[in-house]
Amino acid sequence: DTDYLVCAMSNENRLSKKPMVTLNDLQNERMILRRAGSATMNLFIASLESLNRSIDAFHVILEVDNIATIKDLVRKNLGISILPKSTCMDEVSKGKMTILPIENMSMIRETKIVYQKDFSHPRVLSDLTDLYAKISRKRNKITV
Repeated sequence: DTDYLVCAMSNENRLSKKPMVTLNDLQNERMILRRAGSATMNLFIASLESLNRSIDAFHVILEVDNIATIKDLVRKNLGISILPKSTCMDEVSKGKMTILPIENMSMIRETKIVYQKDFSHPRVLSDLTDLYAKISRKRNKITV
């Protein structure tokens, strides 16, 4: 399966009414991001660099290791963030937060289930992949 990064913001944020945000829009916002070295931050920085941009041009007010904390701060309109779409779908479906694509940025990543070769519970693995597929289909009904 694949997931991609989006711009997450409070429904009260001025950008939330736009169909898409630009990097210039983001430069004017307070940003609450994942900590340096996280897969999310690495993908965002690599995407910026591919466009000859730098994270230093953005107003990053906080780096947090916990996505739930970031979403709570974003919902309170204390800043915006760059997060995996899949982690925001519950809040979006409940109308608690807005997510938007970022113009000219394609930040796609593959989702994998990793397990040890000697994993001896194939039924658990099968149930887990079935549940993931069900949740994925449900979340994909909500588009950005």
